[in-house]
Amino acid sequence: MILGGVVAFRWLVLLPAFAAETDETWQKFAPLFRRLQTIYLAAAAVLVLSGLALFWAVAAGMSGASLSECLSADPLGTVFFETQFGAVCQWRLGFLAIFLLTLGKLSRERWLFRRGVSPLEIIGGLLAPALVGSIAWTGHAAATGGPTFWWRILADAMHLFAASIWPTGLLPFALFLGGARRVGDFPRLRPVLVVVHRFSNLSFATVAVLATTGMINTYFIVGSFHALVTTDYGRLLSLKLAVFCLMLAIAAWNRYRLVPLVFSATAASESKPAFAILRRLQRFVLIELGLAVALVAIVSVLGTTPPPG
Repeated sequence: MILGGVVAFRWLVLLPAFAAETDETWQKFAPLFRRLQTIYLAAAAVLVLSGLALFWAVAAGMSGASLSECLSADPLGTVFFETQFGAVCQWRLGFLAIFLLTLGKLSRERWLFRRGVSPLEIIGGLLAPALVGSIAWTGHAAATGGPTFWWRILADAMHLFAASIWPTGLLPFALFLGGARRVGDFPRLRPVLVVVHRFSNLSFATVAVLATTGMINTYFIVGSFHALVTTDYGRLLSLKLAVFCLMLAIAAWNRYRLVPLVFSATAASESKPAFAILRRLQRFVLIELGLAVALVAIVSVLGTTPPPG
């Protein structure tokens, strides 16, 4: 999700906001690009290691063997070549191999520091959401067939893809706000305002997708309000919805209260109030980000909890 979130923030927010700015203004944010590149590489490493650990654990569960017993080739090969989970892992492994090859080349080219988008970056950038969306084929939505199978898969994949934009995009956005405050150059605040405005609009659109696909997933998986409040899965889902609503409340405060204050302070050429409001905005974004981490933790438990029925 972080891999997709960084790319989405760069393509949909950062590059358009700085399109009319000089290279000097762009290079003012070089410390931000270094942080994002470090985070991106760390996320890629975690993706590889956690993917191997997940496959190992699932293979052990499917074969009924312990983790140590599952290290032999037989149970691992059976799960990898003879199950739906293994088939999805094969696709994901192919995506991952191509992604890592492009990432090695992009890292040497310091792609985050460039103002343009190369064909290699497009390939790597599209593989990140493919890796995220393919998880839908291993979840509850893909557990059974039937006439609604592809609707469930599509809704789940879109839900995962949207989540890699918001709330995951809050991470690069918070880092950007910190970088903008450290630059402290009031005449160069214009692209910062554009970034704030574009990210706010992008978040609003993404939340609409999350809410719609989330309701579809809930309808197919939970099925009834009774199951939502009487089963372990339903109660966990209710907790997830509560955290999500709290995040929405903070996002609404940022969008309709703090963002207009930044614009009004800038229009009045009041540098100190503008940067003070940016500091407040960053703090609320960090609170949202903390709630997003809790949300992902809840989702990880949901993925291993049997659904109602």
